Amino acid sequence: MTRRERLEAKIEKREEWAAGRRARAADLYRYTDRYRGDVAFNTQPGHIPERARVIRKIDQAHEHAQMAEHHDTKAAGLAG
Repeated sequence: MTRRERLEAKIEKREEWAAGRRARAADLYRYTDRYRGDVAFNTQPGHIPERARVIRKIDQAHEHAQMAEHHDTKAAGLAG
């Protein structure tokens, strides 16, 4: 395997990782969409377990989106 082939394999792997992370983020955002306009759910005082799960899912989706961006940046750096 030549140096160029190894580099192309790294770029391809990064792009696969980014696509996977974007897909996971989209799934998590889709789960939380049903609560987006629910004012009572979002403003009710006190601890609500489902609201805590929704907030955690939004945080996880954001982390996946950030990691996808990271992988895209690294792949672009390797390609450039």
